[in-house]
Amino acid sequence: MDKKLAGKLRGELFRHLDGISITSTIASLHNNNVINFILDKKSFTIEDIFNKFPSNHGYMNVALRLLSAQGWLQRSIDERDNNIDYILTESGELTLRFSYVYADLFENMHDLTAYRYKLLSTHSTNMADKYTQLSQKIASYYGEIPQQIQYHIQGILIGPALVALGMNDKISEYLDAGEFSQSDREEYSLIHAFATYFSEISFLSNDGKYTITELGKFYFQRASAYGVTVSYLPMFSHQEEIIFGNPHHIWKRDETGAETHVDRTMNVWGSGGAHSTYFNKIDEIVVNIFNQPLETQPIGIADMGCGDGTLLKHLYNLVKNNTLRGENLDAHPLLIVGADFNQAARVASGKTLTEARINHHILHADISHPDKYAVELMSQFNIDLGDLLNVRSFLDHNRIYSSPKMSYANRSSKSNGSYAYRGRKIPNFELKQNLVEHLHAWCPYVKQFGLLVLELHSLPPHITSENLGRTTATAYESTHGYSDQYIVEITTFLNAAAEAGLITEEKNSAHYPNSDLATISINLFKSNS
Repeated sequence: MDKKLAGKLRGELFRHLDGISITSTIASLHNNNVINFILDKKSFTIEDIFNKFPSNHGYMNVALRLLSAQGWLQRSIDERDNNIDYILTESGELTLRFSYVYADLFENMHDLTAYRYKLLSTHSTNMADKYTQLSQKIASYYGEIPQQIQYHIQGILIGPALVALGMNDKISEYLDAGEFSQSDREEYSLIHAFATYFSEISFLSNDGKYTITELGKFYFQRASAYGVTVSYLPMFSHQEEIIFGNPHHIWKRDETGAETHVDRTMNVWGSGGAHSTYFNKIDEIVVNIFNQPLETQPIGIADMGCGDGTLLKHLYNLVKNNTLRGENLDAHPLLIVGADFNQAARVASGKTLTEARINHHILHADISHPDKYAVELMSQFNIDLGDLLNVRSFLDHNRIYSSPKMSYANRSSKSNGSYAYRGRKIPNFELKQNLVEHLHAWCPYVKQFGLLVLELHSLPPHITSENLGRTTATAYESTHGYSDQYIVEITTFLNAAAEAGLITEEKNSAHYPNSDLATISINLFKSNS
């Protein structure tokens, strides 16, 4: 496949993600007459919306920002966040009058969350029939709706199906065979329904054998790209209640203590492939640190938010096999510390590292309380947190929010984000102060060896809307905005870090992609005080 066609298809994939992440928002606003209000008023403030529609202000703020990111509203925000003004765009007027399409599809959102569990069940006929009916309903809209909506609603059919197939190891099996298995199609109703739809959109040939086409191969090979967004379908299925009712679904846990708003196993599966690119830069930084003279190196590596221990295992082997330190491990052993708030993660990390025969220490810790972390590390293992290289990936934005401790009365923020904590709208200047204080708390422990941070970021809505199909910002900002996570623009993040007393060097930083559309950053911060 030539690069031009591949680029076009990648753009369609990104628009599918937009659709999966925004369908529930538009449907909820439609069902509660907010869309009609917007179409009627043309221009309004966020306070107008709050006064007219009882809602959780924080999540309503997120919802309206997502409409701006799709180019349907022009949004201007005061640096002091006293108000936010909106103007309906020409694109918004054309598109939002079809909001009923999203509302129709939203009724089926709950079924989409179960596909991966039911794929290989012989008792999923009803679910398969609903999938077929949904595909027929979507096809019936195509003659009347704008192409942007076509991409959005097609994502609802494609994404969950590909993720279900991928997580059940059927994608690799079918790619190796070059076709969808006839026995699977005959035995499993969902696979038959997926195959039928895929043949209708030319992912599979309509030759009776369901041979995978070049187009289908492109999407099947990228099934995991849908994983993170699809993993939040449990949350999206409760969108109306999150915005207008009791948003308890976001924090509800099941009987085992696991989250219910996101399929975490799917989330990890979907994020694995995407993260590999960024770890190349992390490897470069870590190798350089452990190639310095031995007496100047950290005594080990501590991963806050260690998850299943995969990153620590990788970094240990990286140092062992590629550095001066690795050549001298007998005399200078590398301490490995894993810290996580989640007990299941701590158990998983211990298992991963034990099976890899890596000596390690695991403890409970919270990213928001490094002082307690340092005390526990010293108390339990006689290790000084400041003697370690501290690392973490995609964790700072997932901190539990707390009100700033210092005055922020005179603070302003140039951020274009929308932030919430348990339904409350967090003003951007307050969120900035919270971030500064959060990062400042780490300064005493990263003076000598640093804090290596891989972080996710947002884009201003006007940038996203001008680059639809070139960024996944809408999907990230939907999944994170509604689940009380705080991704900020790269410039806002770096500015907050500098204000907190953390500095980075150009050689130890990187942005992905390397353009104005960057939503990922890597930085090795060191405290300057």
